[in-house]
Amino acid sequence: MCKINSVKNSHKYDIGSIADLCIDIIIQSDVKPKFGQVEQLIEDYCIDAGGSVAIFASQYAKLGGKICLAGLLGDDVQGNIVLSRLRESQVDVSLVKSRKDIVTAMGFNYSCKGDRALLVSLSSLESISPIIFEEALLVNTLHWHIGGFFLLKKIVDHWIIFLKELKVRGTTVSLDTNWDPDEQWSGVLTILPFIDVFIPNDAEAMAITRTESIHDAGLLLLKYCPLVVIKCGERGAVVFSRESEKEFNIPEELLKNLNIKDTTGAGDNFDAGFLFMWLRNKSISESVLNGFKCAISSLGGLGGIKNQYHPQIPNYE
Repeated sequence: MCKINSVKNSHKYDIGSIADLCIDIIIQSDVKPKFGQVEQLIEDYCIDAGGSVAIFASQYAKLGGKICLAGLLGDDVQGNIVLSRLRESQVDVSLVKSRKDIVTAMGFNYSCKGDRALLVSLSSLESISPIIFEEALLVNTLHWHIGGFFLLKKIVDHWIIFLKELKVRGTTVSLDTNWDPDEQWSGVLTILPFIDVFIPNDAEAMAITRTESIHDAGLLLLKYCPLVVIKCGERGAVVFSRESEKEFNIPEELLKNLNIKDTTGAGDNFDAGFLFMWLRNKSISESVLNGFKCAISSLGGLGGIKNQYHPQIPNYE
């Protein structure tokens, strides 16, 4: 299996991905909204680039990795914000197209007293068609990451063809499906044999496998995929491989003085931290620890990008 340290300078990018790009609008307040034109004051808000892959890519680039995204945005203010934010993070967005006839997708998150209300407009995501795979195959990358699987509805049934081609090329692949809004979870087990690393959270893993425990979910998923990393929030992570099943707790030093403002994108940031190390032939323990660092850092700000882990002197080679 090819990884970064063993294939010096043979690939332009570490990772390529088709992105579920959107604009995130996040509001934090102690008051619940009221209809009838009632004006209320809120504590804080954030407008930023969003989508599982956008957050993942931004964190991966901040760690020092090279990543290229393909995708689709509206040629509007929202789309310009998304592109600007990703470029600031040194993400290559040369394959992201903007169109005047569509509107950039939007995720609205209203957080109040430990609970959240979520509203989503797929908009531009609904215009992503299988033709995007033609451009994706032009990306000279070592690894491919799949995120926002169920939101890119028109290409869900076409991943299998693309993945078969990646396997012929020797490209490794990771998958984080995120939640299925329809809760059908179809198509995941079909593509898992072509996935090298599957990184769901605990709720997603159990929903996909129709099981009631992380242990049972992990063992079933392991029949399809050689490495399964299940994220368990504050309880850490459980990693299933052909050699072992191992639980990882979040180190106490990472939790000191932790002030959680928002959990948006924590799992995507974990993915970036984990894969950054895994692609550099680091151990599973080192990879999980880096995932924890990225996930926990992001909790300190609204949105998934604002408070990402950004080491001043990366030393991962």
